[in-house]
Amino acid sequence: MTPVEDVAVHRGHGRRARAAALGVLLAGLVLGGNVLAYDARSHQLLTFLAAKQLSRCLAADAGPHLSPLQVRGIANGTAALADTNFAVRMLRWAYYDPLEREGVSVAWLVSTRFNDHFRAQVAELEAAEQESDRLALLGRIAGYVQLVSSPARALPVYTARFWRWSVADRFDGYPIREAELEDLLDDDCSHLDSVPDSYETILAEVAAETLEAVRSPLGPLPATWEAFWTPPEEPGGFGSYGPAGNNFGRYTEFPCSVPELYRCVLITDDPAYTAFARDRQLAAVRGTARAMRLFLRGGGGQAPSGAAR
Repeated sequence: MTPVEDVAVHRGHGRRARAAALGVLLAGLVLGGNVLAYDARSHQLLTFLAAKQLSRCLAADAGPHLSPLQVRGIANGTAALADTNFAVRMLRWAYYDPLEREGVSVAWLVSTRFNDHFRAQVAELEAAEQESDRLALLGRIAGYVQLVSSPARALPVYTARFWRWSVADRFDGYPIREAELEDLLDDDCSHLDSVPDSYETILAEVAAETLEAVRSPLGPLPATWEAFWTPPEEPGGFGSYGPAGNNFGRYTEFPCSVPELYRCVLITDDPAYTAFARDRQLAAVRGTARAMRLFLRGGGGQAPSGAAR
């Protein structure tokens, strides 16, 4: 091959790589779906529920409390994580400790891992001097904690299926029943009895709870929730969608684990869906409340100066 031909071949590879990456971007813009777990409104709702629960649990505590204004600052920071420009969200690995992927198609566009992003937020919180910045950063940290209550983010399972015009996991858009969650939270403060001394531990705890939930029985059926999300075979890798597919909340049929039952069936908005989503959303609220409690104890550098007492 002559030098001119060699350059032409490399240029051709470069054009194909850029075209592939551009195709991914265009697909994302056309689809316009949310590739993070929960939308901005849902993140805010989970954050406000956590703040209300924390306030109830600390009612008799003489230590600092979060004021309504501070709670709003945290909630705005949580929502900002979900409101990030869509093209940026498309290219961020919004998955807990995923395997680094390599290749010529989009690798040069992909930013660093979920875990690295999370640790960067914690480091910024520790260095921040303005309380408004600290509250916004706590909100982002809480947003990451909420993300790993989603099975696809915690296992993780890569959600983008461009050939099916889908980039989102259907669990992520399942409704949050606010009144039901609040009733279930009620005066249960047991999750605040022993708060970890690091945000990363809180994140890991919620992710572990999600994995345990996925491995638990699927309602009355002879199956587990791994029918929807199958964990990776090796640590650090991606799992996959199981035989039920990306159909959380919808009518679906799939093979049961008991041979004599030919098919397992879930109807649209099956009670099993509602119970599973409720438990994961409760975990998101409780994890957020633990992060807030750690913040009030000075986690991330210093206790909030203007906290109510």
